[in-house]
Amino acid sequence: MGVIDNVKEVANLVKELGNIELYRQILDLQGEIMELTQFNRDLQEKNDQLQSTIKTSNLMSFKTPFYYVEGDDVPHCPRCWEADQKAIHYPPPFQSAGGDIHTCPECKHQITHPRRRP
Repeated sequence: MGVIDNVKEVANLVKELGNIELYRQILDLQGEIMELTQFNRDLQEKNDQLQSTIKTSNLMSFKTPFYYVEGDDVPHCPRCWEADQKAIHYPPPFQSAGGDIHTCPECKHQITHPRRRP
């Protein structure tokens, strides 16, 4: 049985006994426990995100003008990585006379990269 279930059970017992003031205090306590539980979930989610960013950061390397994750040949947006630590892949580039134009789907940052000669 979880903490919230225990508090509900105690609240019901106190309600049956007729102690309204104690019942109100227990309901307040239940609300505080629910807030703390949500806060704990939020912290766990944030921790998971930070752990993922650290892991990606250890695998990320810069090869002008892009960032790459070790073992992944698809470039990542340098603006998203440097500003927000988001590893956003570029989609296939648009080819123009000046080279390949890479546009980030997240921040819309564009990089024109000269085509490689065969």
